[in-house]
Amino acid sequence: MKLADEYIDDKLAQPFTLDANDFIYQRSASRGYNPTPGLGNVKAAVLAINAADDERYPPETGLMERAMPLVRNGRLLLIPASEDTCGHGTNGLARFYKRELHELLRTAPRRVGE
Repeated sequence: MKLADEYIDDKLAQPFTLDANDFIYQRSASRGYNPTPGLGNVKAAVLAINAADDERYPPETGLMERAMPLVRNGRLLLIPASEDTCGHGTNGLARFYKRELHELLRTAPRRVGE
């Protein structure tokens, strides 16, 4: 607990450099975006990765489970929540999906001569 408090105190002591309007724009930029109509046109092999504890794209919404069957060569990997995962940040930790990504790259069809 002491370490966590020190971490928060340190973060709060640092200058805040984000522009509030930029932050709001980033959060709302995709609000009305709906990729569903074009998912059937995706030809590439796709490995969609999400974490069970993702706070930005919570799997409880079911969006990915409904969308991925529309992608011909698509697959969803849902990383189970654990003490080692960190919500949305888990997507940046390749150790959670290294094996699946390696398999995708090994088996994905190659396009030659376009």
